[in-house]
Amino acid sequence: MPDSPTVPIRVSVVIPAYNAAGFIGRALESVRAQSVAPIETIVVDDGSTDGTAEVVERGWPSVRVLRQANAGPGAARNHGVREAAGDWIGLLDADDAWLPEKLEKQLPLTAGERVGLVHATRQTADAVPDTVGFDRLWERNCIANSSALVRRAAWCEVGDCDEDRALISVEDYNLWLRMAAAGWEIVTCRHDLIRYICEAGHLTSRHESYARAEIANIASVAARLGLDAATVEAKRLRTLDEQGRLLLYHRRVAPARNYLLQALRRRPTAVRLGWWLAACLPRPLLELRRSARQRAMARP
Repeated sequence: MPDSPTVPIRVSVVIPAYNAAGFIGRALESVRAQSVAPIETIVVDDGSTDGTAEVVERGWPSVRVLRQANAGPGAARNHGVREAAGDWIGLLDADDAWLPEKLEKQLPLTAGERVGLVHATRQTADAVPDTVGFDRLWERNCIANSSALVRRAAWCEVGDCDEDRALISVEDYNLWLRMAAAGWEIVTCRHDLIRYICEAGHLTSRHESYARAEIANIASVAARLGLDAATVEAKRLRTLDEQGRLLLYHRRVAPARNYLLQALRRRPTAVRLGWWLAACLPRPLLELRRSARQRAMARP
């Protein structure tokens, strides 16, 4: 591990929040409990209708609250970063929480001049290397947004988060890819330092929008970085396969069938044909198929 920086590092925490009144306190408490304190915490209320800003102002008077009309998490993060005083930005989503040693574990890894991002994960080097380059990121996002400690200079150099609403839920991934392509180092802190508790129904309602955003992100990054057609097509095919299968698993059958058919038409294979045919089965047959697979997996 590199030696700790000799100059104290100024960290600003930025939390975008939309209708988070019921759970943002958990996130704020986790920031207050840090063994190394940030210089400030900023909550950007993204047009909430449940009194999120008022909850924060009443319960957390030391937290700075910024308000904006609803524009999405990317715009809220950009707003917070523009107003932040720190040289490093600790990103935290309102429904996540940090462990107390989060900043303490990550700060020693910020010493290199070209280190633009330090993220945290317990995954092995085979899954996530010590330094994450563009090729590894292009294969799949391995950076949890709430684990990211980002150099403000790197954030600004690559042009902030893309605020296109079509990218909501992957705007962070879009930013990481652009940072890596610009030559900023992305360093892995091999510790589990965040906790995520999904609110009831939160993920289920987002499967389809997330799949659309993943597809849109490919075109966005390809256009910004001028990627070659073969690289883009390989990523698109992999994403269509993965999102189609995930949607089928969650029984979002119509969009699953659509993505699986797109992949099949682009590059026909027996495996893709099998997945598309599975998506065409009636719901009762899909449930029987799942039950049969679960019983088979449960056998010794």
